[in-house]
Amino acid sequence: MTRAALRLLYVEPFDAGSHAGFGTMLGRHAGFDLVAWRMPGRHWKWRMRGAALWFAEREPDPGPVDAVFASSYTPLADLCALRPDIARVPRVLYFHENQWAYPDRTRQERDNHLAFTQVVSAAAADLCLFNSQHNRDTFLRATRDFVARMPDARPTATVDALARRCEVLPIPVAAPSRAAADAPLDGTLLILWNHRWEHDKRPEAFFAALAALAEQRVSFRVAVCGQAFGEAPPVFAAARDQLGERVFHWGPIEDRERYEDLLSRCDVVVSTAAHEFFGVSILEAALAGCRPLVPDRLAYPETIPARFRYRDDRDLTSRLRAWSEERAAGHAIRLGERPEFARRFLPSRVLPTLEGRLRDLIDGRPPHSRSVAGYAPLDGTPR
Repeated sequence: MTRAALRLLYVEPFDAGSHAGFGTMLGRHAGFDLVAWRMPGRHWKWRMRGAALWFAEREPDPGPVDAVFASSYTPLADLCALRPDIARVPRVLYFHENQWAYPDRTRQERDNHLAFTQVVSAAAADLCLFNSQHNRDTFLRATRDFVARMPDARPTATVDALARRCEVLPIPVAAPSRAAADAPLDGTLLILWNHRWEHDKRPEAFFAALAALAEQRVSFRVAVCGQAFGEAPPVFAAARDQLGERVFHWGPIEDRERYEDLLSRCDVVVSTAAHEFFGVSILEAALAGCRPLVPDRLAYPETIPARFRYRDDRDLTSRLRAWSEERAAGHAIRLGERPEFARRFLPSRVLPTLEGRLRDLIDGRPPHSRSVAGYAPLDGTPR
């Protein structure tokens, strides 16, 4: 007998990028009936402190719901205090990122207030889901370190209990809806950058690698897309001028079909990130057939096979040069669509697992494992 869909109150104060994509896929899953409270994806610090007041003031009674499913930008404890109508049902907090592990561009002493807000929100949740083991472990480790530095009244028992409620469930990643385009016939390697235009993605390292290739007279072209929030780092404008005729595409792409068309034409997708809790853009490109090249750190050992991870910036340049030579010799660089390592993140695999875990929570059943069924990091690290 078919079970009724779970009616979820979905709370997202920062509805942009991977957050928005996740919400869209949740809404399309047959096992969920979403009542959505959303705010536009901007002013994230204000969202983390002010969203509860805004939702409490503006949103009507959602009616009977089976659970609350909120992103970690939600000040969940505040929301439960202000809206007791939603505090009586199971509460899930989904961590796309955690503020403890976000790199500080200014190198000044970190403001721990927003990170501790996430700790308090997690304490108000019945279940905390993280998109990677790296995300979960950095959050719990930094929380314990911070609590240990408190002068007194250290809530160690609360943190221990919180750790037992933390599990890993990856973000579902949609495969391209269109067939791959014909690859260019001129034997030139086409390199893709499809990340946010912000400092934590280390664009300087990416463009330095391309500059080194150009100096060595290596044949390549480059496509740069991704999201630009406000003023982009100056390196983008400088690199655009320096790369000249090597540029195949430059700038954000709002239209999904055009974005997928670009993915289907590129040979390699590169990350140089200093901060990555999951890596949606890399997996999107891999599902479209791009060969990934990512640093051997952060969340990437969980998602990308070792043969596609580089040791350091010198190794990055060396790999790109070798692949350019292979491409020029007529060898295929692209992987073909939907390689197996990326296929396990498809919505058809992730969302039924999420639905099952939520039903267990709602029914009061313990999880089979602290690792959500069907997911394990590629490096074999025990969970």
